[in-house]
Amino acid sequence: MDRIDTLRLFVSVAEMGSFTKAAEREGMTPGAASKQITALETRLQARLLERTTRSVRLTDAGEALLERIRPWLAEFEVIEEGFAEEGAAPAGTLRVAAPVDFGARILMPAIAGFMRRWPGLDVRMSLADRMVDLVDEGFDVAVRIGHLTDSSLIAKRLARACMSVVAAPDYLAAAGAPEKPSDLASHSCIIDRNKPAPQMWRFTQGDRVEEVKINGRLTLNGASAAVEAAAQGLGIACSPSWAARDALKAHRVVSVMPDWEPDHRDVWAVFPSNRYLAHRVRLFVDHLAEHFREGA
Repeated sequence: MDRIDTLRLFVSVAEMGSFTKAAEREGMTPGAASKQITALETRLQARLLERTTRSVRLTDAGEALLERIRPWLAEFEVIEEGFAEEGAAPAGTLRVAAPVDFGARILMPAIAGFMRRWPGLDVRMSLADRMVDLVDEGFDVAVRIGHLTDSSLIAKRLARACMSVVAAPDYLAAAGAPEKPSDLASHSCIIDRNKPAPQMWRFTQGDRVEEVKINGRLTLNGASAAVEAAAQGLGIACSPSWAARDALKAHRVVSVMPDWEPDHRDVWAVFPSNRYLAHRVRLFVDHLAEHFREGA
């Protein structure tokens, strides 16, 4: 293993706080990874990591080395990747995280197009309705919906995710159709825990903004499930328009308060800021941007 690879391994151990996880990322055994770091410490005559049975943390010398080599490694890898790209098609594995509903229904066509376009690339996709830790869990990129709060990530906005308020015709016939957001307070609404504020729905009409606290008997997590619950007459749902599209076309639900626009959410591609952006990640993010630009 050459010195540059050893430095890359050191950065992985520092980022992940684990020899096992870093070794998996770099394609070696934990024992081999530990020996390489020990050899690096011997060469530099400095202890870089404090090891315990449960964790690994940087020493002051390790912090200093990490700060100095990160930008240098990033610059080197840009040069290295540039030469490699000139003579070879992209290859390897891209690790992607995405929400369950959105990943299965909306993102999968984009994934299929990406894999057809770059047959040398494999995709390992994880669908989960939770905020994954990209660095700790070894993901290259994640697709997220909503307002971003993690400032340590680089984010590229892909699309606007419009929202729809829907209910079954039978429910509205029995309970009456709300005409303005404040009317929702007296209705049974579907509470989707995947939203950042599940029981606070915000609407705009021109310059007017209204926020209402909703209540309901059914609480769940998932946009498609919320629309289906509404279609079954269990109340009013406020879900992404892509989740409501089929039920609206089939007239299983109808739009509620069409003159009021629910607060929209944005779709983002996010990736770690402290890691070199591999060519395959750039290709994937650019492909997603193109896919959503074309109206997906």
